[in-house]
Amino acid sequence: MTTEGTTAPDGTPRSAAGLPYEADELPHSADKPPRGAGSQEYVATSSMIGLADRFDDIATGRDQVPRVPVRSTIRDAIRDRRLLDYQDAMVERSGPLFQHFLASVPGILEEMSRVGVALSRLTGRRSAAEPRDFTFYEADAFDGTNGRTLASFSRGRIKTLTSSPNRANEPWFHRYADPAVSRYFPESLFRLTARTLHERDEYAPFRGGVDFLYETAAFQFYGKERAAQIDHVAGLLRPDGLAFFLEKLNHPDPQEYQRRERVKDEVHKAAYFTPADIARKRRQMLRRMTDGQVEFDDLVGALGDRFNHVHVIWHATNFYEFVASDDAVRLAEFLELAGEPLIPEEFRFEDASARRVGGREREGTV
Repeated sequence: MTTEGTTAPDGTPRSAAGLPYEADELPHSADKPPRGAGSQEYVATSSMIGLADRFDDIATGRDQVPRVPVRSTIRDAIRDRRLLDYQDAMVERSGPLFQHFLASVPGILEEMSRVGVALSRLTGRRSAAEPRDFTFYEADAFDGTNGRTLASFSRGRIKTLTSSPNRANEPWFHRYADPAVSRYFPESLFRLTARTLHERDEYAPFRGGVDFLYETAAFQFYGKERAAQIDHVAGLLRPDGLAFFLEKLNHPDPQEYQRRERVKDEVHKAAYFTPADIARKRRQMLRRMTDGQVEFDDLVGALGDRFNHVHVIWHATNFYEFVASDDAVRLAEFLELAGEPLIPEEFRFEDASARRVGGREREGTV
């Protein structure tokens, strides 16, 4: 059940996460019924557009720049050299907004590397039986750092597509991308449709559907309508594809949510930002961002209504990652190659092992 906005004893409106709203940040379109993912109104009234100036400041390096490059705190415990190489490639060839993302989400550097290396190995294994290019779409994923890194690590076996409505990300994408294997869609994920892919020649590699899609904590910037949002991106997925969803989730207990937030800010973010930077972002952005967050059960329910199999595969503070698919064999193969998540212990608040949490098919099929 979703925790809706509440009112504090002093009468101050609070978000679902228990945060006080600024005067101009009272709940808006996030709580309304879906207006049709991809519609002009849905995108135009979203926080993604409402916070465009803030994102532009970060993406151009004018604000919220990490003091030092992000580096794994558990690097010495990682035995797989490919994981470390993937981490290094992401950090070295990323733009300001992705660097800010790494410095804001505990453990995400290690996790994106784990998933990326597993997908590279999965396509390497499959290529003998399926001699074709594989495809990866990351929805509203900054300057495409993760996608570009995946294309490079797979030696072009995986063609990647990145969408982003924040124009300041595009120069950084083109600065580092190999156009033969990585493409960019400079608009919202809700503007990208199967029709778009067929109308523009540059997106020809993706017309048959994508093998992998990755939602990079983007849905919350548009609203809470997870069923409609998931249905939109899933329409681009091949029947045997894997869909990944990285989300920051509300907690049924606002105090527990805040406890995890404090660890995120005081342990992870404090290594990269000043206390003033952290407080300013909380004041200018985070309270509005929470309007579009949902709880664990809400997201799992929406995913389970759309996919046969849903697994949670990672967790750090209030962030979670899921993989969903209609193909039990393909999903099991990925999980085998991915192995156990690598999470700094201080950010682990519950069981972080991969496990099935929902899906249309009966439990025990994967």
